[in-house]
Amino acid sequence: MVDHNQFRIKQLAYKWLQGTCTPEEEAELQQWYETSNGEPLPIPEELATDEQQLKELLFLNIKQEIQASKIKRIPQWVKLGGIAAALALLFILPLYLVKRTTGDTPQVAVKTQQQVHPGIKAAVLTLADGTKIDLSAHQQSVLHQDEQVKIVTTASGTVQYQFTASKNTAASRTNTIETPIGTEYTIILADGSKVWLNAGSVLTFPESFASNSREVKLSGEAYFEVSHDSKRPFYVRSNEQTIRVFGTHFNVSSYPNENNKTTLIAGSVQVSQFGKSKMLKPGQAAFTTGGNLIVAEANIEEAMAWKNGFFYFESTPIKDALAAIKRWYNVDIVYKGTNEKRELTGKIKRNSTAQQLVETLNFLDIKCRLQNNKIEVEL
Repeated sequence: MVDHNQFRIKQLAYKWLQGTCTPEEEAELQQWYETSNGEPLPIPEELATDEQQLKELLFLNIKQEIQASKIKRIPQWVKLGGIAAALALLFILPLYLVKRTTGDTPQVAVKTQQQVHPGIKAAVLTLADGTKIDLSAHQQSVLHQDEQVKIVTTASGTVQYQFTASKNTAASRTNTIETPIGTEYTIILADGSKVWLNAGSVLTFPESFASNSREVKLSGEAYFEVSHDSKRPFYVRSNEQTIRVFGTHFNVSSYPNENNKTTLIAGSVQVSQFGKSKMLKPGQAAFTTGGNLIVAEANIEEAMAWKNGFFYFESTPIKDALAAIKRWYNVDIVYKGTNEKRELTGKIKRNSTAQQLVETLNFLDIKCRLQNNKIEVEL
């Protein structure tokens, strides 16, 4: 049975390390410390030989987390030997095992585990004639050039289309860019619009846009920064949904077998599905559920997290959260148990190794382990 009080303190401790605690949550954490009577929490025997060794390992972990998160504001009440020490005893460092030698001298050994790495910047570009181009090499080069278009890549990992014809062609050729599982990429379309593609996504687009409209098709997830052009409205078609854009920044999540969700950051968009149309204001999201198109206030940090290098979960159903993790790490997820109503709340760096990810999930009370190229999760 889960100790809900300790689980709550673990959640607050995690937010404290990430620098996201509200003043009220900091007060709750401080109150817990002041009423804990200084009683030490149990130390796993297989982790450390004594409390001091455990503290030393965990303080190092806390310092690294603070530096990595670039926390600039640390509560004044956090002092060595105070709440930080108490919080330290809530952590576990699964990377280390303490073993005794015949001379009773503890040694630290690293677990051997096949490394599963996070996603990389890569994609596959398919030209109109079927030619496929691997975009995993990050170097500046000209991929293709003819009388209509010039396609170049940059050292930072972006492919850019440059329209070279003297006038728009009546029938532009269609290209496709795909980010397989475990990859992401950025493309600049011929009109200057910029699109970031998340893992497991496909964007279909013309080499150059027509004189009266601009249209692309998306499967997966992408963040758009659309160049303003009042004479040529921009359309995104995805999974039976149409988004009309009026020069704006927005995120679209439209993976197969998942509900559509469009989050508006700036500007204005019109979302149409099920014969209904909804206009969005900045800070709103349109999503589908039960055959309905709903508009509600958006969690901007959650929508932008993947583009900014994070997973962000806020009471997210566990299988939805792990689906996103699966796409990025290219791992299989094996579920044990039937409690599918479990939820996950937390913010995790996307550049973490799979082992670090599993450690964080366990810290957030999602019991799981990494076995080669799969993550086993207890529901």
